Amino acid sequence: MLSLFSSAKSTACPYCYAELNVGKVAFRCSGRGAPGRTPCKPVPDRKREEVFSDGTPVLPAISEPGQPEGQKKDLLGKSTVTCSDCGGESGIRMCPSCHSILPRGIDNNSPLFGLIGVRNSGKTVLLSVLHRELVQSVARRFDAAIDTPGGSSGLARDLAMFEKDMAREGGSLPPQTAASGTVKKTPAVYEWKYSRKGKTASTIFSFYDTAGEDVSRQETAMMQQYLGQASGVILLLDPFAFSENRERAEQLGAAAGDADTPESALDGITYVLQTAHNVKNNKKIKVPLAVVVSKIDAFFDQIPASHPLRQPSSSSSTFDDAESRTIHDHVMALVANWGGDGLLRKLEHEYDNFRLFGVSALGAEPDYRSGSVSSRGLLPHRVADPLLWLMADRGFIPKSEG
Repeated sequence: MLSLFSSAKSTACPYCYAELNVGKVAFRCSGRGAPGRTPCKPVPDRKREEVFSDGTPVLPAISEPGQPEGQKKDLLGKSTVTCSDCGGESGIRMCPSCHSILPRGIDNNSPLFGLIGVRNSGKTVLLSVLHRELVQSVARRFDAAIDTPGGSSGLARDLAMFEKDMAREGGSLPPQTAASGTVKKTPAVYEWKYSRKGKTASTIFSFYDTAGEDVSRQETAMMQQYLGQASGVILLLDPFAFSENRERAEQLGAAAGDADTPESALDGITYVLQTAHNVKNNKKIKVPLAVVVSKIDAFFDQIPASHPLRQPSSSSSTFDDAESRTIHDHVMALVANWGGDGLLRKLEHEYDNFRLFGVSALGAEPDYRSGSVSSRGLLPHRVADPLLWLMADRGFIPKSEG
């Protein structure tokens, strides 16, 4: 994510969101000992157990020489260090706070994006489909290499599994995301590389799947520490949660919980961002906010067939900002008609930079009661637009005015 969460000399770990100085990191042993010395063997990592409850044996962290067992401190460096136990040299960089392997391309401008929303808004479905779109259609569109540098583990592994389950014949929707409280979960971390003006542009960004109840109440929202580090936030709203759509939701079996409203999710994230960035009472939040109405295909009858919101995403290697603003205006009108005028006023008063989107991860309505995907399969509609707006807003991808 960008300098919105970092100083000139530090960034944030894309896995645990702790402040990170990329010139002074920890290292994991390579497992290749110096000649005549016994190589190190995999063991459970205490910090991985504490942060992520992950006891998988891994090669040990390289510690400062001469430290007693149980009191070992990480040997910090910039590019390589020598293991004090086996004498082997290693360039495997780790976050000192959580001992996650750092992507090679991470720097002080690598972003962290938070995806939040009310319960039943479809966060996990959207992330699962976005995972596929990133590594396939978005990568082709921008002639980019987009992958998960940490491999298929944690949330990235789960998203790939959920997408596969939905895409198969008779596919099923993923389960509700469980509330996390103070327990950290491994996010999905991506590295995006592409050539621009003869040079290679690269960035690291990560997504974290937060349960609706984790942000809809102030006391639990404050536990989501990563939100204070975010350089961009995607707020996902369930259109059926607006007052004017409740009857329609009940008819389809898609009724949202009474406690989780679009306004409560916005209030939670607003409080966290104001607190984390020390925003004064008369100032607006500078962190870009993408407000996304999910399941928009269920409301295509309220949108002209020729409107850009009904059309597929562009295949151009630039972000069309004029088209995006047209969609923003129409979604604002829809939200106002659905009884969300109060939410729109809060956005206007509290945020300096926000944009509204309408997306559909599935592209065809599922059977909400059984949790089954439509027989038409996955037909994602504009799911990458919010992320591309955040990327264009940072200047990482080019944008045009249409």
